[in-house]
Amino acid sequence: GCLQFPQPAPDIREYDLQYAVPRSEHTPLDVVLGIPSFGVTAIYDREAILYRRGTHQVGKYYYHRWATNPGDMIADLLARDFAESGVYRGVVHQRSVLAADFELTGDVEVIEERRSGDGCVADLRLRFLLLQHSGQDAGVLLRPSFDITEPCACERPESLAAALSTALSKASVELQTQVHQAIAAAITETPHR
Repeated sequence: GCLQFPQPAPDIREYDLQYAVPRSEHTPLDVVLGIPSFGVTAIYDREAILYRRGTHQVGKYYYHRWATNPGDMIADLLARDFAESGVYRGVVHQRSVLAADFELTGDVEVIEERRSGDGCVADLRLRFLLLQHSGQDAGVLLRPSFDITEPCACERPESLAAALSTALSKASVELQTQVHQAIAAAITETPHR
């Protein structure tokens, strides 16, 4: 007879981004900042971890993936950073009874491993809009963007996740400074509720 042995399930590993909350030295602002989930460029809008070889060749690691959608993961971490800074009266990330005075929206444009020379880099590109919801000058206050690369080991998703974590930590520090400056200037110019 034919014996059939069950195939073991593939060992799928999931990764996330993690880094220590950056310290903030900014003065407190009496405003509520909203940070909704972020958009993601279509090619990266999935849990698959992607790598790029050359200009047009893109692949994915079949047994390694992000623990959640990259836009949600990055928005969660940045919302945590802004909330932990203690600078704002409130930071709302999901549904809340608090109305946001300002809102920081974002898009993940690139999150991948890319071959660079003899090695690889983690490539993270983010674009943001800071919107003011109240006052006479309601509208777009700031359009910061970040393109950060960090060295990582090729074909090692754990190294990629660590390098992307470093990149996001750097972006968080600079983003917090730019957002604080823009909001402080806006509430100085226009009396705020």
